[in-house]
Amino acid sequence: MNTKSTRTEHRPLKVLETLQTLGFSVAVSVPDSWLGEILVRIDSAPDMRLIRATHEEEALAIACGARLGGARTVLLIQNAGLLSMGAGLVSLAQRYQFPVLILASYRGAEDDPVFYHIPKGRVTEPVLNGLGLAYSRIDANRPIGPQVAAAAAFAEEGNCPYVLLMSKEDIQW
Repeated sequence: MNTKSTRTEHRPLKVLETLQTLGFSVAVSVPDSWLGEILVRIDSAPDMRLIRATHEEEALAIACGARLGGARTVLLIQNAGLLSMGAGLVSLAQRYQFPVLILASYRGAEDDPVFYHIPKGRVTEPVLNGLGLAYSRIDANRPIGPQVAAAAAFAEEGNCPYVLLMSKEDIQW
């Protein structure tokens, strides 16, 4: 393991490059301050289309619809959005086996101690477990590109949504 390169890589850029290399052509998002610049970069990428949604269940429906149309789709949201779209994840994405990669900023985790995010950070993983969603947290000591690729492969091969929980360093430009 080469931890030196992990510390010097620009992790959000690697996320974007990995999505492009894997052929993701549609990104659906509900804005979050950590996601701002990566969304700007996606919007200006010639090989990707950014679709902005007003709330998370709408974003999920758009992502599933884009996938139904044949586009490899990534959903970028905050973990609070995961908490609010539980019914859609279970009754749409899981039920109809949509392989949607969900990149979620993990607000309220131990590295984001902003007081109003702490409650949602505390319940994120228990809720994901309760919904039966496959997920993982990015390992800060490993290169990020292969972790995104593995999550995308899991979603694709499992025909299911897969959530990748990301820290500020991973996703904020």
